[in-house]
Amino acid sequence: MPATIMKDTAAPQGNTNKQAAPTILVPFTRASHEHLEPMKDVSEPLTATSIALGPYDVPAYGYLRSIVLDVQASGGAGTGVTAKEDAPWSVISEIALIDVNGAPVVGPFSGYDLYLINKYGGYSYASDPKQSPMYSPVGATSGNFRFCLRVPVEFSAREGLGALPNANAASTWKLRITLNPAAEIYGTAPATLPTVRVRMHLDAWSQPAQTDLKGNATAQQPPAIGTTAYWSKTTLPVSAGFNTLRLPRMGSLLRELIFVYRNSSGSRSAGDTAFPDTPSLYWDTRLLKTYQKELWKHELFRKTGFSAAAEAANGLDLGVYVEDYAHDFDGKIGGELRDQYLGTTQSTRYELTGTFSSAGTLTVITNDVAAASEIFVN
Repeated sequence: MPATIMKDTAAPQGNTNKQAAPTILVPFTRASHEHLEPMKDVSEPLTATSIALGPYDVPAYGYLRSIVLDVQASGGAGTGVTAKEDAPWSVISEIALIDVNGAPVVGPFSGYDLYLINKYGGYSYASDPKQSPMYSPVGATSGNFRFCLRVPVEFSAREGLGALPNANAASTWKLRITLNPAAEIYGTAPATLPTVRVRMHLDAWSQPAQTDLKGNATAQQPPAIGTTAYWSKTTLPVSAGFNTLRLPRMGSLLRELIFVYRNSSGSRSAGDTAFPDTPSLYWDTRLLKTYQKELWKHELFRKTGFSAAAEAANGLDLGVYVEDYAHDFDGKIGGELRDQYLGTTQSTRYELTGTFSSAGTLTVITNDVAAASEIFVN
């Protein structure tokens, strides 16, 4: 982000023909520093029932960018262990990040939903959590696993756009997590169920000093402060045959939509087969796109580079289709100047239509941006 030039409006002294030197305002991300600190470390043995964790207070510090989760299951033992389709992410049945007013900014949704957001949300260069050195799938002889995910708040690291104030220890953000029963993780469970350890870290920007080392004034907060990127989820029932599915969350700028189709048994792989061959997307009755299903996958590959087999590391996910408006800078999701964000009002009709070969449910994970002021790059 280029430095902003501020004109000196003070009255001239002495020679009126001499112009005063401009004052440089140092951008926020140049003046601030990245900050990471442990937040909470909890361990709970998996059981046959759900386990509620939190809500936990987010430490007050600077401007909140994300919460980092390190989830590790250890101590399991057995043979012939098998994992369910969404495992190991399905160890989390619900997660939500709540702002200081008690409203959810991220969630509530499942661990698998959060995995998709990390993978397709455009937040990092290496975005597939399965490629992380911290990732281990469900072990066949133990049931143990590990993964790392972020709960995102900021959506433009270049400028700090979307990072939100988090400096009031008397009024804190909160994170709540619920662990699933073991039956939601394993097809065949280990004889000894593992203990799940969840380590949480705060990812933030520091509060900049008033001036830099050269005496230049610094931006004290991210641009368009108060601009908030929400992630939410809606699940719509789908019948066999032609459906017109209207998305309910409208009124802000749409940045991304993640569609997940499951058949009546909850299977994404079967849902992928049943998904329409030529789905269409409409915005206020205007046709935006009609895809061939395989072309939609190709377009997603083109914007992510995920080229391995479906469900493998660096591969696409069965039953998952992503429509983003955040690739206008370099063609990659997250390479954005925000020019393509789709404006909506409360009355906007955004619809997906198509013929589904079997009944099921369509989960729509929505990323919409409520801009507090101008956020577009000129």
